Amino acid sequence: MASHMSAPAPEPKKSRRALVVPFALLAVVLVAYLGGVIYFHLFFMPGTTLDGTDVSLRRAEDVATEKAGSFAGYQAHVSGDGIDLTIAADQIGLAYDGESYAREAVAATNPWAWPIALSQGSRSVSAKSAVVYDREALLGLFAPFKDSAKVAASSLAGGAVVFDAEAGSFGLDPSVMAQYLDDDALVDALAQGFASRAGEIELGSEQLAESDDALHAAVEAANAYLAAAGTTLTLDGETAAEVSAEVIAGWVTVADDLTVSLSTDAAAAWAAESVSRLNTVGSERTYTRADGKQVSVSGGDYGWKISESGVADALVAAVSAGAPQAVEVPFEQRGQVVPGEGGRDWGQRYIDIDISEQYVRMYGDDGSLVWESACVTGNPSQGWGTSYGVYAINENMTRDTVLIGLDWNKDGEPDYETPVSYWMPFVGNLVALHDAQRSSFGGSIYLWNGSHGCVNLPRDKAESLYGLVQVGDVVVVHG
Repeated sequence: MASHMSAPAPEPKKSRRALVVPFALLAVVLVAYLGGVIYFHLFFMPGTTLDGTDVSLRRAEDVATEKAGSFAGYQAHVSGDGIDLTIAADQIGLAYDGESYAREAVAATNPWAWPIALSQGSRSVSAKSAVVYDREALLGLFAPFKDSAKVAASSLAGGAVVFDAEAGSFGLDPSVMAQYLDDDALVDALAQGFASRAGEIELGSEQLAESDDALHAAVEAANAYLAAAGTTLTLDGETAAEVSAEVIAGWVTVADDLTVSLSTDAAAAWAAESVSRLNTVGSERTYTRADGKQVSVSGGDYGWKISESGVADALVAAVSAGAPQAVEVPFEQRGQVVPGEGGRDWGQRYIDIDISEQYVRMYGDDGSLVWESACVTGNPSQGWGTSYGVYAINENMTRDTVLIGLDWNKDGEPDYETPVSYWMPFVGNLVALHDAQRSSFGGSIYLWNGSHGCVNLPRDKAESLYGLVQVGDVVVVHG
């Protein structure tokens, strides 16, 4: 008896199609996606702004070409470090690397995520633009400046070291600086300027190579002196003047062999001018007498007198030490007190001889009037007028002496020999306050019957004054 076996039922065609359709759709989507990736590597997405410029759907190749040619007509003026040069782009083959610029810009739009990017609307991107140029051609433009700087350095010698008041230090004259340009630092600075399309490029110390040649050694030596800026001139510990860097710079000299030194003469001249108020001998002084009279007087040998050589030597020594310090002003002669307003440099105690009033007053230590008298001064009509000025009673002060006159009449004998009891000289041993045998004093007697220059006093007044006066007491003679 035969048996029958049943065959398996075939797969339905419908189920196969169901599997094919999704794969087909996925393939279409993938092709579309990859097509977009390729497209947006070649073209910028819509709504794209590159460095401020709308590049929507523009070919990346066109943007690259446009960027590469954007240096056409560009010029940059280079200055500083002794350079004054205008560089044109075509002189050095200056251009942007347009391809790398466009490539970076496209990458910034993220073409691989173009569906998401498009859904987000507009976008703004930026890209760096590398600059290309002929380095040798660029450096060649600076070669003449370097050669010229070497010639200038030889010609200027020590004059190549100059003081920059704004910087407060010594440096090199701009005309000699180009010879020290460092090629790598120079090119870097220029490249940065080109990249930003700068119209002006300023060079500075960063573009100069370090050097230990004689010129730089001279600059260093000169600046070492400036370390003493802040040194002061003092009078009895009080600051009278301060030495600034600019002042010291005026004393520095750089010889043609580039040796550096300080000028003692320049230091002396500065000191004389800066503390001129302390040089009072013979200068005009203005003061108010105790009775209210305003007096101005010039001349005489009393007062302060700076030792110009001494102060110059002291300043040079201080500055040479390279650190600020106080320098006490040395004097050849000192007054009683530091000059005050109007230049008065004596204390309350002094003798006042008023020619116009023909009157002498002495003021004591506290400024009060301690003695006074009419007098007769030198006869101006004979050329014997008593000299105006500020003086002091000197060590020739004495009792009982004889005044021996000059031989004006040429008879071989002194014109007079006059005994005096009280001799109080203030101009050498020639002019003094002293007693005189006269019947009257004061008024206008001096105009027609004055002395030979001395100040004549009644004997009793001379006696009492002699008891008060001391060597060193100031005598002021004025009109």
